[in-house]
Amino acid sequence: MVKIKFLARIKDITGDKYLDIDYNGELTGLINLLVNKYGDTFKESLLNQDGQFRDYIKILINGEDVHQMDGLKSPIKEDDEIVIFQTIAGG
Repeated sequence: MVKIKFLARIKDITGDKYLDIDYNGELTGLINLLVNKYGDTFKESLLNQDGQFRDYIKILINGEDVHQMDGLKSPIKEDDEIVIFQTIAGG
């Protein structure tokens, strides 16, 4: 089981703090499954019109930022822990 943790605004959108899901593949496939489950608001909060992660979205796989990995092509395997959250900015 892949364990997904939703934080901050993403938790508010999904209504879930945690989700366990059977999945093995690339991050893009997992995001598609989550979009099917949580709908367009979830998708629009994560991805821009080009299908890339919005600048303020952070996704960690076992504590490592996917931006430092292979982005949407980052591999996910059984027993991985995914954390999805929106960073906070101020000015």
